[in-house]
Amino acid sequence: MKTSKKYFYLFMMAIMTLAITTSCSKDEDEIDSTYHSLFVTCDYFIDMLDTVYERYDAFGSKAKDTSDGNFTVTPIGRLIIVKKKTYASSITYSSIESALKSHYSGNRKVNDVFHNSGGTITIDCRN
Repeated sequence: MKTSKKYFYLFMMAIMTLAITTSCSKDEDEIDSTYHSLFVTCDYFIDMLDTVYERYDAFGSKAKDTSDGNFTVTPIGRLIIVKKKTYASSITYSSIESALKSHYSGNRKVNDVFHNSGGTITIDCRN
């Protein structure tokens, strides 16, 4: 009888550990899915620096909307400007900044990610 109780407790602890681990990783998955198209678009522009372009033009002529339509990404010089669309109201600029900082931590081309005074997020890739 004691042996079955012991196995029951071990089984319950394993289930609880699995539930806690799964719920923690779900938050990261939600962040990735919310910003996936933004990451793809920004990665494209950043990867083109130093391979195809030394810098982009000063007029933002290469601006591109993300595939989900929530953001406009505009490369200007060696800065990448991220602007959210008005219908993406559940997304805040501070959450965009946090997600981009996390995504680009350790990327040698990205010097800084910041919320600028114009109300957009800037990814600084200047040398």
